[in-house]
Amino acid sequence: MIGVAIPFFQRKPGLLNRALRSIAVQQGDYRVHVYIIDDASPIPAEQELAGLEDRLTRDIVILRQANAGPGRARNLALDKMDADVEIVAFLDSDDAWESGHLQNICRAFAAGADFYFADHRREEDLQNRFTQCGFEPDGASIGGSDHLFWCERRGLIRAVVQRSPVGTSTVAIRRSKLGATRFPTWLRSAGEDSIFWLEVLRGDLKTACSTTMEVALGRGVSIFNHRSWGTQAALRTTLDEMRLQIHLRQHFALDDDLTAQSKAQCRRLDQAFCAHLIGCLRRMQWPGANLPLSYFRHRPGALLQLPPIAARALWQKMQPSPP
Repeated sequence: MIGVAIPFFQRKPGLLNRALRSIAVQQGDYRVHVYIIDDASPIPAEQELAGLEDRLTRDIVILRQANAGPGRARNLALDKMDADVEIVAFLDSDDAWESGHLQNICRAFAAGADFYFADHRREEDLQNRFTQCGFEPDGASIGGSDHLFWCERRGLIRAVVQRSPVGTSTVAIRRSKLGATRFPTWLRSAGEDSIFWLEVLRGDLKTACSTTMEVALGRGVSIFNHRSWGTQAALRTTLDEMRLQIHLRQHFALDDDLTAQSKAQCRRLDQAFCAHLIGCLRRMQWPGANLPLSYFRHRPGALLQLPPIAARALWQKMQPSPP
C-alpha cells in the first residue's frame, strides 16, 4: 500500500480538492491511503472533499493538530499510518501530480528503489527544477526506461546541499527505511524537507529519479515560495534559510567547496535579511524584536549591512518620481 501525507493549511478554497483529484486520476492498480493533516487551516479539510468519488474518500483519513507547520504535520502522518503502508509519498496541498506519478514510483520500487523523486516545475517558472539545478541522474536506466534512472546516493546528497533538485511533492520513500527519522520541527518556513532527505539518505538505500515532470507546484499558502520583499514572512523565511546553512555545516561532512558555497549563501542571506528589515520599517510594520534578535545572534556581522542598505533605501526614497 502507498500512504500519501498531505499537510493542509490554506486560505483559498479548491486547492486541496485539486490535489486529491490528481490522486484519483493516477494510472495503475495499487492501493492508496491518504492522510490529510489539518494544521488548523482556515478552510476545513472536510470542505475540500466535496465532489470526490467514494472510491477515494473512503481511503482518506483527516488528522488534526494545532498550527505547528508542515514538518510536524508530516510527522503526525508518518506516526499514524497503517501498518500495511509500505511506500510513503508526499504531496503538498497546493500541488498536483501528473497521472503517471504513482505508476513510475511503483515501477522504480519494484526494481529495488528505496528513495524516489522526480522533476517538477512551479507554475510561475519557465524552467523545470532539474534544469534550474543543473541536475542529471548519474546512474543507469531502470529497466530500459527513457525517463527512470538510478542515482548515486552520495552524488544526490551533494546535489541536495548545493541546490536541491528534490521537490517534496515528488518524493516517495520505502517506509522500512525511515525508522525513527522525522522532519525537524524547529524550521517552519524553509529547509525542514532538505534536512529530512539528507538524514534519510545517510542510510543504506537505493535512489531513483524520473526526468519527466511529474508534479505541478501551485501557489497556495507557502511562505518559502511567495516571499514578498520587506515582510515579516520574508524575515522568517530568510532566518530559517540561514539556520539551515549553519545546520548543514555543523551536522554534515561538507567538503571545502560546499562549505565555501554555504558561507557565501549566508552572506547573501545577511543582505536579504537586512533589506527585508528595512522594508518593514519603511512600511511602518515593526516585526517585533524576536526575529532580528534571533538572526543577529547567529550572524552578528550582518549588522554591518544595515547602514549601507538603510542609506540606499533613503536615497531611493528621495529620488523624484518619474513624470
